[in-house]
Amino acid sequence: MVNIYEIAKKAGVSHMTVSRAFNNPELVSEKTRNKIMKIANESGYRPSQVARSMRTKKTNYIGLILPDIINPFFPEIVRGVDDYARKDKYNVILANTDNDYEVQASLVEMFLSRGIDGIILSGIAGGKKDTELLNNIIKKGIPTVLIDRYIPDVNSSYVITDNFRAAYDATNYLVGLGHERIGVISSPQKIKIFQDRLRGYKAALNDNDIVFRDEYIFEGDESISSGYKTAKNLFTKYDDFTAIFAMCDFMAFGIYKYCRENNIIIPDDLSVISIDNIYTSAFLTPPLTTMSQKKYEMGYSAAKILIESIKKNKIPDTQLVLKAKLIERQSCKKVK
Repeated sequence: MVNIYEIAKKAGVSHMTVSRAFNNPELVSEKTRNKIMKIANESGYRPSQVARSMRTKKTNYIGLILPDIINPFFPEIVRGVDDYARKDKYNVILANTDNDYEVQASLVEMFLSRGIDGIILSGIAGGKKDTELLNNIIKKGIPTVLIDRYIPDVNSSYVITDNFRAAYDATNYLVGLGHERIGVISSPQKIKIFQDRLRGYKAALNDNDIVFRDEYIFEGDESISSGYKTAKNLFTKYDDFTAIFAMCDFMAFGIYKYCRENNIIIPDDLSVISIDNIYTSAFLTPPLTTMSQKKYEMGYSAAKILIESIKKNKIPDTQLVLKAKLIERQSCKKVK
């Protein structure tokens, strides 16, 4: 392989000048730099990433850990992370945990052992183990940004949606259509963002002088099958509600499936609203009304915060909260 000494000889400069042309181009005149780059390109020379990493103590790799890469909520986040990272000449290593804490912890250790420059982490539930894991990463001085999740008791950087407001606006929208008996298909309440969504639902009812009914809350996980099961439980026990607020689109899909199999017509018999706006929600019959999260912006902003912190050799401390937007389609109907 061609090395910098051969490039230097052909260019008539020192090997240190060649090194500067690649690593500190501002220290080399434009004429000399262009000459070196032309010779390097013609020779097929590529700088050694390993050597550069040893010198700068940076690998230009960041890790992106997600809880479920099959969930269509995440591709736009990945695209946002990758677009910013690529623009700044960083590489992204994507890993999936399947919502398994042990897998998540082992992935973090693997990234740390390989000298990753920083981590973007989703899937944090907020329990004792997650808190210990995040605190451990921060103590080791590894720049980390949480995405779509946060832990109130840990002073970490994060990019999330205003989940309280998203749920408040979704519930308020249903109330504005005349709905007062609104069931909830809830995502796991052990996770802080879903606690925030339930608080938003309750606040909207309270502000509209509607009595909160705890028996209308049915909890499951973020899956179509769980949405189906919890919808079945809700319909089995109660038949007086006119609308359902689902805490994520995937669970709403399960509601659609249950309604289709049981001749419940959306929105004539039941109005449905959710949060996410994954791309397939527009192709349901009828198209799903949902609170749209800024998923691409979430990923792009997280990568920007992380990489800027890496460059400054500091732990990121930015906490960014994005506003969700109501996407009104045909799954909700006025009842009064």
